[in-house]
Amino acid sequence: MVTEAINRRVVRVHDVAGKPLVKAQILLEDAGLKRIVTLYRESYEDRDTVLEQRPARGQMVYEGTEVTIWVARRGYLENLPAIYRRSDAVGRNLVRELCFLFEHMFDSVEVNLTDGWRFYDPHVAPPEFLQWLSHWTAFSVDLDWPEAQKRALVKRAVDLYRIRGTKRGLTLFLKLFTGHEPDIAENTWPFKGFRVEGEGAEQGARVGLDSVVLPPVELAHCFVVTMPVKYENVTPELVIRIHQIIQLEKPAHTNYYLKFAEEEGDVELREFFAIGLRSGIGIGAEVVQTVEEADPPGATRNDTTGDKK
Repeated sequence: MVTEAINRRVVRVHDVAGKPLVKAQILLEDAGLKRIVTLYRESYEDRDTVLEQRPARGQMVYEGTEVTIWVARRGYLENLPAIYRRSDAVGRNLVRELCFLFEHMFDSVEVNLTDGWRFYDPHVAPPEFLQWLSHWTAFSVDLDWPEAQKRALVKRAVDLYRIRGTKRGLTLFLKLFTGHEPDIAENTWPFKGFRVEGEGAEQGARVGLDSVVLPPVELAHCFVVTMPVKYENVTPELVIRIHQIIQLEKPAHTNYYLKFAEEEGDVELREFFAIGLRSGIGIGAEVVQTVEEADPPGATRNDTTGDKK
């Protein structure tokens, strides 16, 4: 205990008399005095104005010392008939004391009733209430989203429903959460699958044209999202968030492909494999195997078994 007392910091008590309760609590907590006891006193001052404090202003105390402040309240007694407001010979009133006791007990309920409108305004609602408030509009918000963006989106949830599932809506959401405005190309797909090219129907079916090897892709239900930033400059968390936003905002029956900006001269994005058009393994990388020519008649060459003519 002695060691803890020595290690505690000594702070000066701020003068909070005459200040609103909320501001007084902030000043005391910033000074390191987080143990604050609030008591009510009958007064005609503005509601929740600090009337008195203990320890007094300017006094040096240890950090964490309990501070008691008295604030102005009219109390529940003013709602009772005048006969209950009378005091005894020494100035005490049992009914008033009981009313203040109940006011201390149910003050949090009264505050919620008085400021209840704040819970229904996304800009001033408590952060822990935003998730519940978003459910009122059937609008899903991610817990990892910044608080300011949560409030803005919940506020505009009803209006955003008009453009959700559209190119405009997806562009808006990606710009809000990434800071980059994407380019969205509809009715397109970057790959054509596995294709066997032929000159005529008599030479057999053409995979990808007359038949399908890979799952069929309906271009009318496809789109490509290109982010104007290089993949090397984004974090894995941002890539995951982009995919989550697209999955949340796109129509359920559509497919998408996510691309990032490439510098000029980079490898062209090509289909996986095509026979008859161009043969390639991978994307933009062709495999060429050198075939050694046969020895002409009369030529000699050296090998591991010796010289031959």
